[in-house]
Amino acid sequence: MLELYHWEPNLQFLKPLVALREAHVQYSGHYFDPTSLEQFSPSFPQDTESCLQLEREGPLLIDGVTILSSPFFILEYIAEAFPAAQLYPGGAYPNYRVRAWGQYTALQLAPGVCALGCARYLAPALAAREPGVLRTRIERIEPLERRQAWLAVMDGSLGEARLEAIRQRLHAVVRRYEATLSERSWLAGDSYSIADIDAFAMLAPLPQLAPEVVSEQATPAIMQYLQRVRARPAVREALASGRTARPEEAFVPGPEAARWG
Repeated sequence: MLELYHWEPNLQFLKPLVALREAHVQYSGHYFDPTSLEQFSPSFPQDTESCLQLEREGPLLIDGVTILSSPFFILEYIAEAFPAAQLYPGGAYPNYRVRAWGQYTALQLAPGVCALGCARYLAPALAAREPGVLRTRIERIEPLERRQAWLAVMDGSLGEARLEAIRQRLHAVVRRYEATLSERSWLAGDSYSIADIDAFAMLAPLPQLAPEVVSEQATPAIMQYLQRVRARPAVREALASGRTARPEEAFVPGPEAARWG
């Protein structure tokens, strides 16, 4: 049986929860809170590939002795391992578009969304903890890039000027989603795919985090798209699987776009 290490159904942690339900796959879930930094401990499942992923906070999918990391790669694995779910649109070019949207979402959209969410939700949560103990644990994090991402949240480096710059940049980023979704219902073709699972998880927080960027007035096609995806039974079930009262406030530092882009 597959094993999934996951947190609340939000952002990167939401993606495999949806895909596994879309595929009607049984799995054993292992819930962890990445704000406890458990994912950096020696006892947390890891191999060379999982240590290289851009989001060292998880999730992880384990199939036998194989550990799969990075949310979009996990989505691809589920789509290919369980083709009956039809999570690829089919055809060389539509499947290429799935991967192109996955890259765009990871490099252009996700870092900004995670930064805005960390500033609003994670920073106050970390501030409520004993700072000496927390800093000691964060300063042991490897690699350096992840350590710096956590310290930036803890130290308040995500100031308003930087957050405003992120919001301004997101205007241009979401324009591509809006233009595509104004022409068709799904991102990569005529059918729902892992590109939509991937993008939905990152677009869904924006009406709350940055209503000037995504709203009925600014992006009507995206708002209709969010409703379409949210209406799917697998998505409803995944969103309802949280253990906290407000899973939409579960944020951790996001992809390190600078390492790839």
